[in-house]
Amino acid sequence: MSMSAAAGPSLIRFLRSRRGPIAIEYGLIIGVIVLALAAVIFTGGGILSLYERVVALAVQS
Repeated sequence: MSMSAAAGPSLIRFLRSRRGPIAIEYGLIIGVIVLALAAVIFTGGGILSLYERVVALAVQS
């Protein structure tokens, strides 16, 4: 069974067009942004507590 028979004509058209790679690039960019936001959200408390400890040490000095 050939690829065009298994995938269908619309998928082949999508893969041959120039819009396919552009859509993939946008998807990757959005994925990186989502990962960065998740990292900030999940480590936000740790960063805040570290900042508070540094300020407390500076005030004690």
